[in-house]
Amino acid sequence: MSPSLEAQRQALLLQLTATCQRQQISLGEEIWQLDDLLRLIEYAAFSASDAMQALQQWCESMPLLGLAWYPEWRESEQELTISFTALNPSSDLASLWWLIQLWHLNLSQCSPRIHWWLEWPQRIKADETLPNLLPSTFGRQPALHVAYALRKTFLTSELQPLHCALTTVLHRLHRLGAQPRGLLERIKHVMEQALPARLSVPELAAHLALPTRSLQRQLQQHGTSHSQLLEDVRRNRAVSLLCHRQNSALKVGLMLGYQDAPSFQRAFRSWFGMSPGAYRQRYFSPADPQRETPAISLYYAINQLQHRSLRQYSGARIWLYLRNLAFDKSVQVLCEDKDGIWRPYAATFERFLEPEIELWSTPSLPVHDPLRFRIEYRTGTELYVDNNGGRDYCLDVPVLLGQHPVVCHQIIHFEDEDAQSRLLVRLFSRDAWPVVRATWQAPDGRPVHTLLRGEMCGQAWSWQGVIKPPHHATPLMFQFGTDEQVVLQLDNGGEGFQARSL
Repeated sequence: MSPSLEAQRQALLLQLTATCQRQQISLGEEIWQLDDLLRLIEYAAFSASDAMQALQQWCESMPLLGLAWYPEWRESEQELTISFTALNPSSDLASLWWLIQLWHLNLSQCSPRIHWWLEWPQRIKADETLPNLLPSTFGRQPALHVAYALRKTFLTSELQPLHCALTTVLHRLHRLGAQPRGLLERIKHVMEQALPARLSVPELAAHLALPTRSLQRQLQQHGTSHSQLLEDVRRNRAVSLLCHRQNSALKVGLMLGYQDAPSFQRAFRSWFGMSPGAYRQRYFSPADPQRETPAISLYYAINQLQHRSLRQYSGARIWLYLRNLAFDKSVQVLCEDKDGIWRPYAATFERFLEPEIELWSTPSLPVHDPLRFRIEYRTGTELYVDNNGGRDYCLDVPVLLGQHPVVCHQIIHFEDEDAQSRLLVRLFSRDAWPVVRATWQAPDGRPVHTLLRGEMCGQAWSWQGVIKPPHHATPLMFQFGTDEQVVLQLDNGGEGFQARSL
Protein backbone atom coordinates (compact mmCIF):
# COMPACT_ATOMS: atom_id res chain seq x y z
CA MET A 1 0.00 0.00 0.00
CA SER A 2 1.38 3.38 -1.02
CA PRO A 3 2.12 6.03 1.64
CA SER A 4 -0.91 8.10 0.57
CA LEU A 5 -3.24 5.09 0.73
CA GLU A 6 -1.78 4.07 4.10
CA ALA A 7 -2.49 7.57 5.40
CA GLN A 8 -6.10 7.29 4.17
CA ARG A 9 -6.40 3.89 5.81
CA GLN A 10 -5.15 5.21 9.16
CA ALA A 11 -7.61 8.10 8.98
CA LEU A 12 -10.51 5.71 8.33
CA LEU A 13 -9.28 3.36 11.06
CA LEU A 14 -9.25 6.28 13.50
CA GLN A 15 -12.89 7.02 12.68
CA LEU A 16 -13.88 3.35 13.00
CA THR A 17 -12.09 3.03 16.35
CA ALA A 18 -13.82 6.17 17.64
CA THR A 19 -17.29 4.93 16.71
CA CYS A 20 -16.65 1.38 18.00
CA GLN A 21 -15.18 2.92 21.16
CA ARG A 22 -12.58 0.20 21.44
CA GLN A 23 -9.14 -0.61 20.11
CA GLN A 24 -9.06 -4.24 21.24
CA ILE A 25 -11.32 -7.24 20.59
CA SER A 26 -11.55 -10.32 22.83
CA LEU A 27 -11.72 -13.64 20.99
CA GLY A 28 -11.86 -16.43 23.53
CA GLU A 29 -8.67 -16.17 25.59
CA GLU A 30 -6.95 -13.99 22.98
CA ILE A 31 -6.90 -10.21 22.79
CA TRP A 32 -6.51 -8.71 19.31
CA GLN A 33 -5.77 -5.13 18.40
CA LEU A 34 -8.47 -3.86 16.06
CA ASP A 35 -5.83 -2.71 13.58
CA ASP A 36 -4.14 -6.14 13.54
CA LEU A 37 -7.43 -7.95 13.01
CA LEU A 38 -8.35 -5.60 10.16
CA ARG A 39 -4.95 -6.22 8.56
CA LEU A 40 -5.53 -9.96 8.65
CA ILE A 41 -8.96 -9.54 7.01
CA GLU A 42 -7.47 -7.21 4.39
CA TYR A 43 -4.76 -9.72 3.53
CA ALA A 44 -7.35 -12.50 3.25
CA ALA A 45 -9.41 -10.28 0.91
CA PHE A 46 -6.33 -9.41 -1.19
CA SER A 47 -5.53 -13.13 -1.51
CA ALA A 48 -8.92 -13.89 -3.10
CA SER A 49 -9.11 -14.88 -6.76
CA ASP A 50 -11.72 -12.27 -7.74
CA ALA A 51 -13.38 -9.15 -6.40
CA MET A 52 -16.60 -10.98 -5.49
CA GLN A 53 -14.73 -13.43 -3.27
CA ALA A 54 -12.81 -10.56 -1.70
CA LEU A 55 -16.03 -8.73 -0.82
CA GLN A 56 -17.45 -11.94 0.62
CA GLN A 57 -14.38 -12.22 2.84
CA TRP A 58 -15.10 -8.79 4.26
CA CYS A 59 -18.78 -9.57 4.86
CA GLU A 60 -18.08 -12.88 6.58
CA SER A 61 -15.64 -11.18 8.94
CA MET A 62 -18.15 -8.68 10.35
CA PRO A 63 -18.99 -10.81 13.44
CA LEU A 64 -15.28 -10.95 14.29
CA LEU A 65 -15.26 -7.17 14.52
CA GLY A 66 -18.24 -7.17 16.86
CA LEU A 67 -20.56 -5.47 14.36
CA ALA A 68 -24.12 -6.74 14.76
CA TRP A 69 -25.16 -6.41 11.12
CA TYR A 70 -26.19 -9.10 8.66
CA PRO A 71 -25.32 -8.55 4.94
CA GLU A 72 -27.89 -9.84 2.45
CA TRP A 73 -26.76 -10.13 -1.18
CA ARG A 74 -28.84 -9.48 -4.31
CA GLU A 75 -27.23 -9.85 -7.73
CA SER A 76 -28.30 -8.70 -11.17
CA GLU A 77 -26.48 -8.39 -14.47
CA GLN A 78 -25.83 -4.69 -13.81
CA GLU A 79 -24.96 -4.53 -10.12
CA LEU A 80 -24.58 -6.18 -6.77
CA THR A 81 -26.59 -4.83 -3.83
CA ILE A 82 -25.68 -5.70 -0.23
CA SER A 83 -28.39 -4.69 2.25
CA PHE A 84 -27.51 -4.62 5.94
CA THR A 85 -30.00 -5.77 8.59
CA ALA A 86 -29.47 -4.86 12.24
CA LEU A 87 -29.25 -7.95 14.47
CA ASN A 88 -30.02 -6.03 17.65
CA PRO A 89 -31.26 -2.53 18.62
CA SER A 90 -27.74 -1.39 19.54
CA SER A 91 -26.31 -2.00 16.05
CA ASP A 92 -24.29 1.13 15.26
CA LEU A 93 -24.72 2.74 11.83
CA ALA A 94 -21.59 4.88 12.11
CA SER A 95 -19.30 1.87 12.70
CA LEU A 96 -20.81 0.11 9.68
CA TRP A 97 -20.34 3.26 7.58
CA TRP A 98 -16.61 3.53 8.35
CA LEU A 99 -16.04 -0.19 7.86
CA ILE A 100 -17.56 0.00 4.36
CA GLN A 101 -15.29 2.97 3.60
CA LEU A 102 -12.36 0.71 4.52
CA TRP A 103 -13.73 -2.02 2.22
CA HIS A 104 -13.87 0.48 -0.62
CA LEU A 105 -10.33 1.70 -0.03
CA ASN A 106 -9.09 -1.88 0.23
CA LEU A 107 -10.71 -3.22 -2.96
CA SER A 108 -10.48 -0.13 -5.14
CA GLN A 109 -6.70 -0.60 -5.23
CA CYS A 110 -7.04 -3.79 -7.27
CA SER A 111 -10.40 -3.05 -8.94
CA PRO A 112 -10.38 0.69 -9.75
CA ARG A 113 -13.07 0.34 -12.44
CA ILE A 114 -15.73 -0.83 -10.00
CA HIS A 115 -18.26 1.91 -9.21
CA TRP A 116 -19.57 1.98 -5.62
CA TRP A 117 -22.28 4.02 -3.91
CA LEU A 118 -24.34 3.83 -0.70
CA GLU A 119 -27.93 4.15 0.46
CA TRP A 120 -28.01 5.33 4.06
CA PRO A 121 -30.82 6.16 6.52
CA GLN A 122 -29.00 9.01 8.28
CA ARG A 123 -26.28 11.52 7.68
CA ILE A 124 -22.83 10.55 8.95
CA LYS A 125 -20.62 13.41 10.08
CA ALA A 126 -17.31 13.06 8.29
CA ASP A 127 -14.14 15.16 8.17
CA GLU A 128 -14.22 17.06 4.88
CA THR A 129 -10.48 16.56 4.54
CA LEU A 130 -10.95 12.79 4.14
CA PRO A 131 -10.70 12.05 0.39
CA ASN A 132 -12.51 9.48 -1.73
CA LEU A 133 -15.43 8.76 0.59
CA LEU A 134 -18.23 6.85 -1.05
CA PRO A 135 -21.17 8.96 -2.27
CA SER A 136 -24.51 8.20 -0.62
CA THR A 137 -28.21 8.82 -1.10
CA PHE A 138 -31.04 8.46 1.39
CA GLY A 139 -32.45 4.97 1.89
CA ARG A 140 -34.54 3.41 4.66
CA GLN A 141 -32.05 0.56 5.06
CA PRO A 142 -28.26 0.78 4.77
CA ALA A 143 -27.15 -0.75 1.48
CA LEU A 144 -24.02 -0.91 -0.65
CA HIS A 145 -24.35 -0.89 -4.45
CA VAL A 146 -21.51 -2.11 -6.63
CA ALA A 147 -21.99 -1.66 -10.38
CA TYR A 148 -19.78 -4.17 -12.19
CA ALA A 149 -19.45 -7.88 -12.89
CA LEU A 150 -17.34 -8.66 -9.85
CA ARG A 151 -16.64 -12.26 -10.82
CA LYS A 152 -14.98 -11.01 -14.01
CA THR A 153 -12.68 -8.74 -12.03
CA PHE A 154 -9.75 -11.03 -11.31
CA LEU A 155 -7.23 -10.05 -8.70
CA THR A 156 -3.50 -10.56 -8.94
CA SER A 157 -1.69 -10.49 -5.64
CA GLU A 158 1.42 -12.03 -4.16
CA LEU A 159 -0.84 -13.18 -1.30
CA GLN A 160 -2.97 -15.54 -3.40
CA PRO A 161 -0.92 -18.66 -2.51
CA LEU A 162 -1.72 -17.86 1.15
CA HIS A 163 -5.50 -17.59 0.68
CA CYS A 164 -6.27 -21.01 2.20
CA ALA A 165 -3.99 -20.39 5.20
CA LEU A 166 -5.40 -16.91 5.83
CA THR A 167 -9.02 -18.03 5.70
CA THR A 168 -8.18 -20.95 8.00
CA VAL A 169 -6.83 -18.48 10.56
CA LEU A 170 -10.00 -16.38 10.28
CA HIS A 171 -12.21 -19.44 10.78
CA ARG A 172 -10.19 -20.35 13.86
CA LEU A 173 -10.79 -16.85 15.23
CA HIS A 174 -14.52 -17.24 14.55
CA ARG A 175 -14.53 -20.37 16.68
CA LEU A 176 -12.60 -18.60 19.42
CA GLY A 177 -15.10 -15.77 19.40
CA ALA A 178 -17.96 -18.24 19.79
CA GLN A 179 -16.58 -19.63 23.04
CA PRO A 180 -18.05 -18.41 26.34
CA ARG A 181 -16.15 -15.45 27.76
CA GLY A 182 -17.31 -14.87 31.34
CA LEU A 183 -15.65 -16.93 34.06
CA LEU A 184 -18.85 -18.70 35.12
CA GLU A 185 -19.76 -19.46 31.50
CA ARG A 186 -16.29 -20.86 30.91
CA ILE A 187 -16.50 -23.02 34.02
CA LYS A 188 -19.89 -24.42 32.99
CA HIS A 189 -18.61 -25.06 29.48
CA VAL A 190 -15.65 -27.07 30.81
CA MET A 191 -17.88 -28.97 33.25
CA GLU A 192 -20.37 -29.90 30.53
CA GLN A 193 -17.63 -31.06 28.18
CA ALA A 194 -16.23 -33.28 30.95
CA LEU A 195 -19.52 -35.06 31.75
CA PRO A 196 -20.08 -37.75 32.93
CA ALA A 197 -16.79 -37.15 34.76
CA ARG A 198 -16.99 -34.74 37.69
CA LEU A 199 -13.99 -32.44 37.73
CA SER A 200 -12.59 -31.49 41.11
CA VAL A 201 -11.72 -27.85 41.87
CA PRO A 202 -7.97 -28.42 41.20
CA GLU A 203 -8.78 -30.21 37.91
CA LEU A 204 -11.12 -27.41 36.89
CA ALA A 205 -8.50 -24.79 37.76
CA ALA A 206 -5.96 -26.65 35.61
CA HIS A 207 -8.36 -26.61 32.63
CA LEU A 208 -8.82 -22.85 33.08
CA ALA A 209 -5.09 -22.22 33.62
CA LEU A 210 -5.81 -20.65 37.03
CA PRO A 211 -4.33 -21.31 40.48
CA THR A 212 -6.72 -23.34 42.61
CA ARG A 213 -6.93 -20.69 45.34
CA SER A 214 -7.58 -17.98 42.75
CA LEU A 215 -10.48 -19.98 41.29
CA GLN A 216 -11.97 -20.59 44.74
CA ARG A 217 -11.68 -16.90 45.57
CA GLN A 218 -13.34 -15.83 42.32
CA LEU A 219 -16.20 -18.29 42.84
CA GLN A 220 -16.74 -16.82 46.28
CA GLN A 221 -16.74 -13.30 44.82
CA HIS A 222 -19.44 -14.39 42.34
CA GLY A 223 -21.53 -15.76 45.21
CA THR A 224 -21.50 -19.35 43.99
CA SER A 225 -19.61 -22.60 44.42
CA HIS A 226 -18.19 -25.51 42.45
CA SER A 227 -21.06 -27.80 43.50
CA GLN A 228 -23.72 -25.21 42.64
CA LEU A 229 -22.32 -24.69 39.12
CA LEU A 230 -22.14 -28.45 38.55
CA GLU A 231 -25.77 -28.77 39.61
CA ASP A 232 -26.76 -25.98 37.17
CA VAL A 233 -24.96 -27.79 34.35
CA ARG A 234 -26.56 -31.13 35.19
CA ARG A 235 -30.05 -29.60 35.48
CA ASN A 236 -29.90 -27.85 32.09
CA ARG A 237 -28.39 -30.89 30.40
CA ALA A 238 -31.01 -33.22 31.89
CA VAL A 239 -33.85 -31.25 30.27
CA SER A 240 -32.22 -31.49 26.85
CA LEU A 241 -31.47 -35.22 27.13
CA LEU A 242 -34.96 -36.16 28.34
CA CYS A 243 -36.49 -34.61 25.22
CA HIS A 244 -35.18 -37.62 23.25
CA ARG A 245 -37.28 -40.74 23.59
CA GLN A 246 -34.29 -43.05 23.17
CA ASN A 247 -32.77 -41.79 26.44
CA SER A 248 -34.11 -43.64 29.48
CA ALA A 249 -33.96 -41.96 32.89
CA LEU A 250 -31.16 -44.36 33.89
CA LYS A 251 -29.17 -43.51 30.75
CA VAL A 252 -29.60 -39.76 31.33
CA GLY A 253 -28.47 -40.12 34.93
CA LEU A 254 -25.33 -42.00 33.89
CA MET A 255 -24.59 -39.42 31.17
CA LEU A 256 -24.75 -36.71 33.85
CA GLY A 257 -22.36 -38.53 36.16
CA TYR A 258 -24.80 -40.04 38.70
CA GLN A 259 -23.89 -43.53 39.89
CA ASP A 260 -27.42 -44.96 39.82
CA ALA A 261 -31.02 -44.15 38.89
CA PRO A 262 -32.23 -43.30 42.45
CA SER A 263 -29.54 -40.61 42.83
CA PHE A 264 -30.63 -38.97 39.58
CA GLN A 265 -34.33 -39.31 40.49
CA ARG A 266 -33.76 -37.51 43.81
CA ALA A 267 -31.79 -34.71 42.15
CA PHE A 268 -34.41 -34.27 39.41
CA ARG A 269 -37.25 -34.07 41.95
CA SER A 270 -35.36 -31.39 43.85
CA TRP A 271 -35.01 -29.34 40.65
CA PHE A 272 -38.48 -29.65 39.15
CA GLY A 273 -40.74 -31.17 41.80
CA MET A 274 -41.50 -34.23 39.65
CA SER A 275 -39.85 -37.40 38.41
CA PRO A 276 -38.02 -37.57 35.05
CA GLY A 277 -40.84 -39.78 33.72
CA ALA A 278 -43.50 -37.23 34.71
CA TYR A 279 -41.47 -34.45 33.12
CA ARG A 280 -41.14 -36.40 29.86
CA GLN A 281 -44.89 -37.13 29.90
CA ARG A 282 -45.62 -33.43 30.31
CA TYR A 283 -43.23 -32.67 27.45
CA PHE A 284 -45.23 -34.84 25.06
CA SER A 285 -48.58 -34.67 26.91
CA PRO A 286 -50.87 -36.56 24.51
CA ALA A 287 -53.82 -34.64 23.08
CA ASP A 288 -55.83 -37.85 22.74
CA PRO A 289 -55.32 -41.50 23.71
CA GLN A 290 -54.57 -42.53 20.14
CA ARG A 291 -51.80 -40.11 19.23
CA GLU A 292 -49.12 -38.19 21.09
CA THR A 293 -48.84 -34.60 19.95
CA PRO A 294 -45.62 -32.92 21.06
CA ALA A 295 -45.89 -29.45 22.55
CA ILE A 296 -43.99 -28.08 19.57
CA SER A 297 -42.70 -29.54 16.33
CA LEU A 298 -41.51 -28.53 12.90
CA TYR A 299 -44.39 -27.98 10.45
CA TYR A 300 -42.23 -27.21 7.41
CA ALA A 301 -39.33 -25.03 6.24
CA ILE A 302 -38.39 -23.58 2.86
CA ASN A 303 -35.07 -22.49 1.44
CA GLN A 304 -34.53 -20.01 -1.36
CA LEU A 305 -30.74 -20.03 -1.48
CA GLN A 306 -28.70 -17.52 -3.47
CA HIS A 307 -26.28 -19.92 -5.10
CA ARG A 308 -24.60 -17.17 -7.14
CA SER A 309 -23.41 -15.05 -4.23
CA LEU A 310 -22.52 -15.81 -0.63
CA ARG A 311 -23.91 -19.12 0.54
CA GLN A 312 -26.51 -17.27 2.56
CA TYR A 313 -30.25 -17.61 2.61
CA SER A 314 -32.58 -15.11 1.00
CA GLY A 315 -35.98 -16.25 2.19
CA ALA A 316 -35.27 -19.28 4.41
CA ARG A 317 -38.32 -19.49 6.65
CA ILE A 318 -39.58 -21.97 9.22
CA TRP A 319 -43.16 -22.75 10.24
CA LEU A 320 -43.90 -24.34 13.62
CA TYR A 321 -46.78 -26.48 14.86
CA LEU A 322 -47.48 -26.01 18.57
CA ARG A 323 -50.11 -26.70 21.18
CA ASN A 324 -51.56 -23.68 22.95
CA LEU A 325 -50.41 -24.46 26.49
CA ALA A 326 -50.50 -20.93 27.90
CA PHE A 327 -51.47 -17.39 26.95
CA ASP A 328 -48.04 -16.02 27.84
CA LYS A 329 -45.42 -17.88 25.80
CA SER A 330 -42.36 -17.32 23.64
CA VAL A 331 -41.15 -19.32 20.66
CA GLN A 332 -37.74 -19.08 19.05
CA VAL A 333 -35.63 -20.92 16.52
CA LEU A 334 -31.92 -21.30 17.29
CA CYS A 335 -29.81 -21.38 14.11
CA GLU A 336 -26.14 -22.24 13.78
CA ASP A 337 -24.31 -19.60 11.77
CA LYS A 338 -21.11 -20.12 9.80
CA ASP A 339 -18.97 -18.89 12.69
CA GLY A 340 -20.35 -21.69 14.88
CA ILE A 341 -22.51 -19.42 17.04
CA TRP A 342 -26.12 -20.50 17.66
CA ARG A 343 -28.23 -17.36 17.27
CA PRO A 344 -31.90 -17.12 18.38
CA TYR A 345 -34.61 -15.78 16.05
CA ALA A 346 -38.11 -15.10 17.36
CA ALA A 347 -41.16 -16.71 15.80
CA THR A 348 -44.60 -15.08 15.81
CA PHE A 349 -48.18 -16.36 15.81
CA GLU A 350 -49.71 -16.70 12.36
CA ARG A 351 -53.06 -18.46 12.73
CA PHE A 352 -54.91 -21.42 14.25
CA LEU A 353 -54.64 -24.72 12.38
CA GLU A 354 -57.30 -26.36 14.53
CA PRO A 355 -58.68 -25.84 18.05
CA GLU A 356 -55.77 -25.43 20.49
CA ILE A 357 -53.20 -25.94 17.68
CA GLU A 358 -51.37 -22.83 16.46
CA LEU A 359 -49.15 -22.10 13.48
CA TRP A 360 -46.11 -19.88 14.19
CA SER A 361 -43.46 -18.75 11.72
CA THR A 362 -40.14 -16.95 11.50
CA PRO A 363 -39.22 -14.07 9.19
CA SER A 364 -36.52 -14.64 6.57
CA LEU A 365 -33.50 -15.95 8.44
CA PRO A 366 -30.06 -14.36 7.87
CA VAL A 367 -27.99 -17.52 8.22
CA HIS A 368 -25.63 -19.63 6.16
CA ASP A 369 -26.08 -22.80 4.14
CA PRO A 370 -26.83 -25.44 5.21
CA LEU A 371 -29.22 -24.09 7.83
CA ARG A 372 -29.02 -26.14 11.04
CA PHE A 373 -31.64 -25.30 13.63
CA ARG A 374 -33.65 -26.41 16.63
CA ILE A 375 -36.83 -25.04 18.20
CA GLU A 376 -37.58 -23.82 21.75
CA TYR A 377 -41.02 -23.10 23.24
CA ARG A 378 -41.27 -21.50 26.70
CA THR A 379 -44.38 -21.18 28.88
CA GLY A 380 -43.60 -19.79 32.33
CA THR A 381 -40.93 -22.05 33.81
CA GLU A 382 -41.53 -24.85 31.28
CA LEU A 383 -39.24 -25.38 28.28
CA TYR A 384 -40.15 -27.61 25.34
CA VAL A 385 -37.58 -28.42 22.68
CA ASP A 386 -37.75 -29.96 19.21
CA ASN A 387 -34.24 -30.75 18.01
CA ASN A 388 -35.05 -33.64 15.68
CA GLY A 389 -34.27 -36.34 18.21
CA GLY A 390 -30.95 -34.79 19.24
CA ARG A 391 -29.67 -34.46 15.66
CA ASP A 392 -30.95 -30.89 15.00
CA TYR A 393 -32.71 -30.10 11.75
CA CYS A 394 -30.69 -29.43 8.60
CA LEU A 395 -32.34 -27.47 5.78
CA ASP A 396 -30.12 -28.59 2.92
CA VAL A 397 -33.04 -29.11 0.52
CA PRO A 398 -35.55 -26.61 -0.96
CA VAL A 399 -38.39 -27.88 1.26
CA LEU A 400 -38.21 -29.72 4.59
CA LEU A 401 -41.49 -31.17 5.89
CA GLY A 402 -42.16 -32.11 9.49
CA GLN A 403 -44.61 -34.81 10.53
CA HIS A 404 -47.41 -33.67 8.19
CA PRO A 405 -47.60 -35.27 4.74
CA VAL A 406 -48.98 -32.14 2.99
CA VAL A 407 -49.01 -28.39 3.76
CA CYS A 408 -50.51 -25.33 2.11
CA HIS A 409 -47.68 -22.86 1.62
CA GLN A 410 -49.41 -19.86 0.06
CA ILE A 411 -52.48 -18.58 -1.75
CA ILE A 412 -51.78 -15.21 -3.34
CA HIS A 413 -54.51 -13.00 -4.80
CA PHE A 414 -53.81 -10.92 -7.90
CA GLU A 415 -55.72 -9.39 -10.82
CA ASP A 416 -54.99 -10.20 -14.45
CA GLU A 417 -54.96 -7.77 -17.38
CA ASP A 418 -58.78 -7.85 -17.51
CA ALA A 419 -59.03 -6.97 -13.79
CA GLN A 420 -60.29 -10.48 -13.03
CA SER A 421 -59.41 -12.03 -9.65
CA ARG A 422 -56.93 -14.88 -9.77
CA LEU A 423 -55.36 -16.96 -7.01
CA LEU A 424 -51.85 -18.40 -7.22
CA VAL A 425 -51.72 -21.58 -5.14
CA ARG A 426 -48.69 -23.50 -3.92
CA LEU A 427 -48.68 -26.67 -1.82
CA PHE A 428 -45.97 -29.05 -0.66
CA SER A 429 -46.25 -32.82 -0.17
CA ARG A 430 -43.86 -35.50 0.97
CA ASP A 431 -44.92 -37.93 -1.75
CA ALA A 432 -45.90 -37.78 -5.43
CA TRP A 433 -49.65 -38.02 -6.17
CA PRO A 434 -51.35 -38.98 -9.45
CA VAL A 435 -53.91 -36.17 -9.04
CA VAL A 436 -53.91 -33.03 -6.88
CA ARG A 437 -56.73 -30.54 -7.30
CA ALA A 438 -58.04 -27.35 -5.73
CA THR A 439 -61.80 -27.39 -5.09
CA TRP A 440 -64.37 -24.75 -4.14
CA GLN A 441 -68.09 -24.12 -4.38
CA ALA A 442 -69.59 -22.11 -7.22
CA PRO A 443 -72.30 -19.54 -6.38
CA ASP A 444 -74.96 -22.10 -7.32
CA GLY A 445 -73.50 -24.61 -4.85
CA ARG A 446 -71.96 -27.04 -7.30
CA PRO A 447 -68.33 -28.11 -6.70
CA VAL A 448 -65.63 -26.79 -9.04
CA HIS A 449 -62.06 -28.03 -9.24
CA THR A 450 -58.78 -27.17 -10.95
CA LEU A 451 -55.86 -29.54 -11.34
CA LEU A 452 -52.52 -28.42 -9.90
CA ARG A 453 -49.21 -29.06 -11.61
CA GLY A 454 -46.57 -30.98 -9.66
CA GLU A 455 -42.80 -31.04 -9.81
CA MET A 456 -40.00 -32.42 -7.70
CA CYS A 457 -38.65 -29.94 -5.15
CA GLY A 458 -35.60 -31.59 -3.59
CA GLN A 459 -36.96 -34.53 -1.58
CA ALA A 460 -40.53 -33.16 -1.60
CA TRP A 461 -43.10 -32.24 -4.25
CA SER A 462 -44.37 -28.76 -5.10
CA TRP A 463 -47.92 -28.31 -6.49
CA GLN A 464 -48.84 -25.03 -8.17
CA GLY A 465 -51.63 -23.54 -10.22
CA VAL A 466 -53.58 -20.38 -11.02
CA ILE A 467 -57.30 -20.71 -10.33
CA LYS A 468 -60.28 -18.50 -11.13
CA PRO A 469 -62.78 -18.54 -8.26
CA PRO A 470 -65.83 -16.23 -8.26
CA HIS A 471 -64.27 -14.12 -5.51
CA HIS A 472 -60.79 -13.87 -4.01
CA ALA A 473 -62.21 -14.70 -0.55
CA THR A 474 -63.64 -18.03 -1.75
CA PRO A 475 -62.50 -20.82 0.63
CA LEU A 476 -60.37 -23.48 -1.08
CA MET A 477 -59.80 -27.13 -0.25
CA PHE A 478 -57.24 -29.48 -1.74
CA GLN A 479 -57.63 -33.14 -2.62
CA PHE A 480 -54.85 -35.69 -3.13
CA GLY A 481 -55.47 -39.06 -4.76
CA THR A 482 -56.46 -40.46 -8.13
CA ASP A 483 -59.13 -39.64 -10.71
CA GLU A 484 -61.52 -42.02 -8.98
CA GLN A 485 -60.63 -41.64 -5.30
CA VAL A 486 -59.71 -38.91 -2.83
CA VAL A 487 -57.10 -40.36 -0.47
CA LEU A 488 -56.22 -37.21 1.49
CA GLN A 489 -57.97 -33.86 1.89
CA LEU A 490 -56.40 -30.64 3.13
CA ASP A 491 -59.23 -28.36 4.28
CA ASN A 492 -57.91 -26.22 7.18
CA GLY A 493 -60.07 -27.94 9.78
CA GLY A 494 -63.12 -27.85 7.51
CA GLU A 495 -63.04 -24.08 7.03
CA GLY A 496 -61.03 -24.02 3.80
CA PHE A 497 -58.09 -21.78 2.96
CA GLN A 498 -58.42 -18.16 1.90
CA ALA A 499 -56.00 -15.95 0.00
CA ARG A 500 -53.13 -14.88 2.23
CA SER A 501 -49.37 -15.25 2.48
CA LEU A 502 -48.72 -18.18 4.79
